[in-house]
Amino acid sequence: MVDREFVVPGDELGVLEEYLPTLNSYVHGWVVRAKVVGSVHADAFKHEVQVHRVKSPPVLEENNVVQAMVVGLRDTVAFLDIFYNESKKRLYVPPYRGALHISEVGLKLRNIYELLGYGDVVRARVISGKPPFSLSVRGAGYGLIFARCPKCLNPLKKRGLWLYCGNCRKIFKRKKVSKEYLVR
Repeated sequence: MVDREFVVPGDELGVLEEYLPTLNSYVHGWVVRAKVVGSVHADAFKHEVQVHRVKSPPVLEENNVVQAMVVGLRDTVAFLDIFYNESKKRLYVPPYRGALHISEVGLKLRNIYELLGYGDVVRARVISGKPPFSLSVRGAGYGLIFARCPKCLNPLKKRGLWLYCGNCRKIFKRKKVSKEYLVR
């Protein structure tokens, strides 16, 4: 018997004696199972079961402004988890994966480490609408908006052009700090 409203592919919906499979359901052995992710609708009078597919998750579009956290760094590229879309005011759980190439910074850099560190939060613009999403931080409102000290993990404060840790009393030079930086 169907006792859930939400199912994933392969979930048991009932047995063949109870229900006949119709929309987005199939029989495996004597068991009726779901083909897609969706909600179950069972008709006890007709002895039919069907699964209505859920809508696809919201997708990022070109020129959307997003916030993303740095999860990986290489010499010329940073890998980011896009967790918030400012343009649509939408939070993404789980986050989408994005990449920021050094050519999309708008500054002359030797490597991406001059711009970002692990765990930094960046405000960026989406420049390709297909995953993995390409990001750009060209422009005054884009760039680093939050960072932590790599030694003590306290939030870094913006002091002029640089970032400062009040606990360690160290200055960190990051080349592209946004005017929207959160901690002052």
